[in-house]
Amino acid sequence: MGFFNNIFRTNDKADKSIAEPRGVDFIAALSMHLRGEVDLALSNYRKITEELPGDYLAPFFASAIKAGKRNIVEATESLRSLSQRISLEGENISRAILLDLVALITNEPFISVPAVAEIIVSFGDILKKEGFVQESAVCFEIATGLVPENAHLLHKLGDTLHDLGLYDYAESMLLEALKYAPNHWGAIYTYAVLLQDLKRFSEAITYYEKAVKLDPDHVKCQNNYGAALMMTNRLDEALVHCTLAAELAPDFTSAKINLGNINLLLQEYETARTNYLEAISLDKNLAPAYFGLASVEHRLGSDSGKVSALYLKAIELNPSIPDVHHALGNLLALEGKKEALSYFSAAVQLNNNLKNLHKDFGNAYLKLGMREEALEQLKIALQQNPDDVATQEMLSRLEEEKRTA
Repeated sequence: MGFFNNIFRTNDKADKSIAEPRGVDFIAALSMHLRGEVDLALSNYRKITEELPGDYLAPFFASAIKAGKRNIVEATESLRSLSQRISLEGENISRAILLDLVALITNEPFISVPAVAEIIVSFGDILKKEGFVQESAVCFEIATGLVPENAHLLHKLGDTLHDLGLYDYAESMLLEALKYAPNHWGAIYTYAVLLQDLKRFSEAITYYEKAVKLDPDHVKCQNNYGAALMMTNRLDEALVHCTLAAELAPDFTSAKINLGNINLLLQEYETARTNYLEAISLDKNLAPAYFGLASVEHRLGSDSGKVSALYLKAIELNPSIPDVHHALGNLLALEGKKEALSYFSAAVQLNNNLKNLHKDFGNAYLKLGMREEALEQLKIALQQNPDDVATQEMLSRLEEEKRTA
């Protein structure tokens, strides 16, 4: 159970292998809870909490009942309060609850461990549905400790950890799920998405291939599979899967955008334009669609004002896409406009390692006669890509000009 040291972790000072003794009252309350006598169970949990203020289990299960009664805020606040109290004692909530619970119910012949886990899972499901993802992960983590070979629950925990951006921990849980159930569709799909998020596209493709064989009509899976294939330049295959996704769900804008991106790379510009326009007709607030459309119009030789307006629309809708700033900077630099520099700077702030960004930034400075600034950007470009011959030659020429000036 070494993985129960991740969520709400403080340190490992406490190592309770045996729970503190508790009276039979908790077992009685838990039995009521399992039988569906939730009001009576809640009353007993509250009584235990009053009589034993250091108890962990009663307030936790009381919170589960509150959540089931739709008292979500109260349940969440109680859970957070309990977590804070446990952390002050040098422990994390998942481990503390699990250790006490296992010690208390393991030898109880009339307590079903899977049934107890189901109560905790239901609590987590409610919390996640209401947007309390971190708190839901705690519940899934505890439940997984009770039934550690349950692939469905391992997937549920892994999926939630993925939502939280805890990729290493999520990966370990998803692989554990697949160890017990190699054809568990949810675990296969979630793991593929996680690998794609980590830009491990070749690995992701392997899992997407398995997932679409098990469920060929899953729209997002087909679309994501196509996107992963596109990122590995398998464009014809990518087109097949994204086309299928669009056919399965004609109003799915992500598939339309991916089709636009694929056709753009295939230099099928008119088709790409249609794809992007279809996406925009479904949702006028899609920054990637305007970005793609601007790229298409630029390649088709449309008026630069029209292209700039599309880039600016994409930035207005989502100013955090570095590629859009980069593209607009390049367009303005071609026209010798100084405003290009601000867009290059914005792109650098968003992603300093964007391909060719510093090289293009340097060229923009050169066009504007700002040689010192160009030299600085080209040095960065060469550091990032030492094998770029064009940058090497340009940098050498500028440095030679500087020495002989």
